[in-house]
Amino acid sequence: MSKNIKTIAVTINLDIHYLSNGLQQNILFLVNCLNNIQGKKCIILYHGKLKKYDFIKKESSISYEEYYSNNNKNFDLVIYAGFVPSQEKHSFDKNRNKNTKFVLIQYGNELADCIHFSLDSSFKQKPKNDVFPIDEIWTSPHHIRNIPFLKTKYDVNNVKVAPFLWDDSFLLKQFYELGIENIEEFKSNIDIKKVTIFEPNISFMKTSLVPVFILERFEKFNPNILKSCSILCGDRLIKNEYFPNIIANLDIFKKRKDFLKCYKRFPFLASIYNLGGLIISHQILCELNYLYLEALYLSLPLIHNSNLLKNYGYYYEEFDIIKAEKHIKYILENHKRNIELYSEKNNELFKKLSPNCDDNVQSYNKLIEELNTI
Repeated sequence: MSKNIKTIAVTINLDIHYLSNGLQQNILFLVNCLNNIQGKKCIILYHGKLKKYDFIKKESSISYEEYYSNNNKNFDLVIYAGFVPSQEKHSFDKNRNKNTKFVLIQYGNELADCIHFSLDSSFKQKPKNDVFPIDEIWTSPHHIRNIPFLKTKYDVNNVKVAPFLWDDSFLLKQFYELGIENIEEFKSNIDIKKVTIFEPNISFMKTSLVPVFILERFEKFNPNILKSCSILCGDRLIKNEYFPNIIANLDIFKKRKDFLKCYKRFPFLASIYNLGGLIISHQILCELNYLYLEALYLSLPLIHNSNLLKNYGYYYEEFDIIKAEKHIKYILENHKRNIELYSEKNNELFKKLSPNCDDNVQSYNKLIEELNTI
């Protein structure tokens, strides 16, 4: 029987900025949650250069190279999250620390990525490292459908669902970096008659096409009410001929001069303040992402199709453009006067997702304790 797991390390790649994607935030929320488990200590095992960084303390982190070259340094559990080492290094580590458990945590949708990038002839990168053997894989609740794929790809029977975590620390840091002290005043100056679409437009999972058609339908029945629509990461869409030709036939392009604009990616807070705070979103197989939570935290009207968050914001099912369009009129007439109730309901969600939530702490503790039986 394995020894009790007390010391834990989680990998992170410090070459990636914490606002580049949700992965960095995921990892640090996980570390905070694991450190809430009584009798366990979790540190960060990093690749890259440790800078003056508010979220990572020198005393609670170690570089992977230092760890790898030190035969006296070991952990009861190593979680590959931000990066996976080479097969050679993984095998060496596993052989020298025979009691260590190794877990791969899957925050992204690896199945969808494999499908997408396999079909994209312009994609030149190789897949990330796959290392064998792994004791267990943890994945997010919205990727539960991928479990058979993960079992097969990694040749591992133990694939389990881990809680999805979030808190406001990264959002508050953005306010601090922008010098914004009065958050309520900031929120009150956001114009919800201006629409912003934040989808990355990299793969089919999160694109701007459905939100644009939601706006088109609203415009046909309610012309000239909304002020503008800004498509972030829209620079990717106008590089081919297909998307511009679709847009060319829409009223929001033909009849509304300068209404529809495409931009490169901008930071979230600057975008909603300067471009607009009515957020229309669409996803396929990616029901949980931090954009939704940041929008809800700021009490912004969020029109979305995430069935896992259907009790929050303004939900429409799958591709139901007609239902989504009706939300816009309701929002313009009612959102601000119902803002307190909207915020109170959202706060219930944030408590459930917090790394400090006892249910989440106990769920991760259970996952760790069950590793002792493998």
